[in-house]
Amino acid sequence: MVLCCTLFFQTFCSHAASHADVISDSSRAQFISFERFSTVQDSLIDESELVAKSNRFVLDHGDRFFKLKLKLDSVSLKEVFYRIDGYDLNWFSYDEDVIRVGALPEGNYNFIVAKQIENEKMVTLYSARMEVKAGLFHGIRGYITTFILAIILVVVFFKGRTFILRRDKRRTVKMLENTVQRRTVQLQQLLAQRELLLKEIHHRVKNNLQVISSLLEMQSSRTTDENVRIAITESQNRVLSIAFIHQNLYQHDDLKGVEIGSFLKELTSHIKQVFEKPDCPVDVRTHVPEVFLDIDSAIPIGLIINELLTNSYKYAFVGRSNGEIVIELKVLPDGDFYFHYFDSGVGLPKDYDFTRSNSLGLKLIRQLSRQLAGHIKYEFKEGSSFELIFKNLEARSQMI
Repeated sequence: MVLCCTLFFQTFCSHAASHADVISDSSRAQFISFERFSTVQDSLIDESELVAKSNRFVLDHGDRFFKLKLKLDSVSLKEVFYRIDGYDLNWFSYDEDVIRVGALPEGNYNFIVAKQIENEKMVTLYSARMEVKAGLFHGIRGYITTFILAIILVVVFFKGRTFILRRDKRRTVKMLENTVQRRTVQLQQLLAQRELLLKEIHHRVKNNLQVISSLLEMQSSRTTDENVRIAITESQNRVLSIAFIHQNLYQHDDLKGVEIGSFLKELTSHIKQVFEKPDCPVDVRTHVPEVFLDIDSAIPIGLIINELLTNSYKYAFVGRSNGEIVIELKVLPDGDFYFHYFDSGVGLPKDYDFTRSNSLGLKLIRQLSRQLAGHIKYEFKEGSSFELIFKNLEARSQMI
């Protein structure tokens, strides 16, 4: 005889009376074999020997049925019923070879096989303890497992998401770095080309100014009028002072401005060669830090210094055996510069209004000072003293 215990919730009506009393019969059924169908292994597993020894069989939560063979003497199958105490409330008739069951809840039960006698009483033929193990995702264990798996999935999701974001970020950063590096190389090449072009322009401007200076010199040699010759020479020096500035620009590695110190050395050396008299040597001293001026500021201050030097050599030391010239430049805050020029000569005549002089050189000095957003002051202090506070191009632009 094969009995199969159902694991589905049983709601159908039984042929036997519900809640009937159960009594024991001295002639119990004889156990033959026990097989359960394992869902995991998808096959029948024979556990007859284990059940015979312990009178106990164990089911997994997912098992669909089991086969229990009993030897029953003098009992009609129509009188045989079974019930799982602790789960079933009714008795169920055994009238087929296989009884399919559903998933029983986790727990311990008693499996009873009985026959019905008079007055709806049931006589136990066979009983065994039955344990149903909880499935991985059922019961408290199932809730805990599900919760843990959910946490793991969330962690894995965010870890994976973080990994993807970091990977994408690294790729983006790498792409941007490559782009920036490529653009930097391109800009460096363009900047190098631009600097080379500007140096070439300054070189050509300097050459052109020298050509103009040479033309003026040729013109000076053709005239017999001393005043004309002096005027041409002064114009020639003004042109050369501008040429020295352009020469200073293209000779330096960068084009950030004119280095005033080296420019002054060239300018003072040239003026000295042109105007210094053998019987009256002049000591020229410069106190200028290594400072760069933009070309729009360097040209006016260069022309001012050229005019002052020319006037000193021509007029300041007449009748003297030597002379002294001091040129000073200081960097002030906020883009300002302090310029001081001093010569130990006789100075301007008394009652001479420097601010109203129509002399070309002095008039040019005043105009160039205003171009630098400054005002030059003259004072005689045992020699001629000129002071000028002026602004560079950036500071002048902010005043507009």
